[in-house]
Amino acid sequence: MIFWFSCMTIAGFALSAFAATAVIALNEVAWHDLEEYCKQRNRPLLFGKIFDQREQLSLGANIFHMLMAAVGAVGLIGLLTGNRDLIEMNLSASIGLMTLVALSFVVTGSWIPWAIATLGSTHFLARTWRCWWVVSSLAWPLMLVGQLVSKVFQRASGHDETDEDEEEAFEDEILSMVSEGQHDGFLQSDAREMIEGVMELDDQDVAMVMTPRSKVDALEVSTSWQQAVERVVDSGRTRIPIYDNKLDQIVGLLYAKDLLRESLRGESKRKPLKKLLRVPLFVPETKNLSAMLKDFLRGRTHMAIVQDEYGGVAGVVTIEDVLEEIVGEIQDETDNAETVDIKVLKPGVIEVAGWVHVSRLNQEFGLDLPEDEDFDTLAGLILHELNEVPRPGRTLSLPRFDLQILSANRRQVQMVRIDIKVETESD
Repeated sequence: MIFWFSCMTIAGFALSAFAATAVIALNEVAWHDLEEYCKQRNRPLLFGKIFDQREQLSLGANIFHMLMAAVGAVGLIGLLTGNRDLIEMNLSASIGLMTLVALSFVVTGSWIPWAIATLGSTHFLARTWRCWWVVSSLAWPLMLVGQLVSKVFQRASGHDETDEDEEEAFEDEILSMVSEGQHDGFLQSDAREMIEGVMELDDQDVAMVMTPRSKVDALEVSTSWQQAVERVVDSGRTRIPIYDNKLDQIVGLLYAKDLLRESLRGESKRKPLKKLLRVPLFVPETKNLSAMLKDFLRGRTHMAIVQDEYGGVAGVVTIEDVLEEIVGEIQDETDNAETVDIKVLKPGVIEVAGWVHVSRLNQEFGLDLPEDEDFDTLAGLILHELNEVPRPGRTLSLPRFDLQILSANRRQVQMVRIDIKVETESD
């Protein structure tokens, strides 16, 4: 019996490691490398078979991995219970043996498979995919039972599949493809952020991106011509809301280009300000950004008046506000004039805009901030280190620097304070 239990233990753990390697390889393989590998061996159809069946193959290999691990465990238990000397061991020896058993599970189920998959996942999958296709085909009853159990728990929890669930699943599938493209080198991180931004437009409304009422530049309809010109020039805006008596009574939009064109006429031939107004677009503050962008494109307009639930003016939203949720902050001539890229507050303390290149900081200030092909700017460095857009106030500590986020929106780090740590003698 000892011989058979030994065979069960060795075979079970060996096949378990073999299956775990397949699971890791299917999840971590660079699909572009696998496609090239198949093409080099004149087997282009092989890549399509593996890629199309990757979920089924992974599930089958995972089930086989668990079954073989159970076989190995049964064999090991048989070995232990069949040896009287082992049963009569003291407590410390028992703890040591259990530690050894646990380590065996970790080594055969994680360490060895991970090492093999990392070194040659493409070769492994190309040579063994038929094995996993057979295993997944044989395991389909277990897959069916798993789906049935999932349905039962879904019904019991009162959670049924809806169109929203299907949409989320579709979005997750797209994001997984985007992640794979970035992993394989086809997409840069900026492209991924843009795709995510487009997908998230439905989840945000105009109230999140609009210019609030308190910051709206507007003119009263009875403003004189000279005052209107001066206000438009000072504001730097290309479109100005015009109101009658109070801001909640918007009567139109004044385009700066219309005002400029009319200014070229003689004073006696100029149209009154009211005749230059364009019909404004009114939208509720709960309108989602995807629908807002469609309205901008359909109506060929760049600004809309945002109304609150009582019909009052909550603010204004522009097509630039929506696009910035996709491509990040858009810096125009006015923004550049108002924003200082780098400001030295005192020795060892610098305030820097997120879009400043790391190489520029290193060159101008003799810093040794990390540089990498995955990012160019200071904001890119922070996102690379944190894997997320941090909230204002958060600090990223590096060996020689503390980077404090002064301002950031949901997609971009805008301003950062760099504190250069003073090196002590012990350093």
